[in-house]
Amino acid sequence: MGQSPQQRAGRQRSQQQTGQQYQQQQQQQQPQSFDQAVPQQVSQAIYQLEELESDAEWAHGQAMKSGDRSTSGMLADLTQIIHLQKTLLLRQSEFAQTFGQCTQQAIQQSTQQLQQSQAPGVQQVIRQAQQLSQTIHQASQQVTQQGQRQQGQSQQMGSQMPSPQVGGQSF
Repeated sequence: MGQSPQQRAGRQRSQQQTGQQYQQQQQQQQPQSFDQAVPQQVSQAIYQLEELESDAEWAHGQAMKSGDRSTSGMLADLTQIIHLQKTLLLRQSEFAQTFGQCTQQAIQQSTQQLQQSQAPGVQQVIRQAQQLSQTIHQASQQVTQQGQRQQGQSQQMGSQMPSPQVGGQSF
């Protein structure tokens, strides 16, 4: 009925070894770092987007405190747009380039409108956004090209696989 202490200890040891082997396999399969998993241009854009997102959130708070509803609304929208662009680049989504064009237009439009604002931090956001516009374009283009290459490789591999034979039975 019951197991002896030696049998229980032996089973626990084998479970631990299996767990360790699993962890080692997972570590081998996962990229070593974020920078290795994402192309350099894309990771650079992501870091810049994070910085801009943070600064835009801070400026948004300052505009709210000063009662500048127009500026705070514009900065809130810009923060959301930047966040979504960052997410698409991180996931290396096929929509990164399409949305990147929208992001660039939104940055252009918002920076023109924000020029008039006296709220603290807004001018810093404008400078960063203008510098980031080209980086977004290049990074999102790189993500799209990389996605197309990967898709092409998987299609080639799929065409080399023999197609499964279907049995002659009808149901």
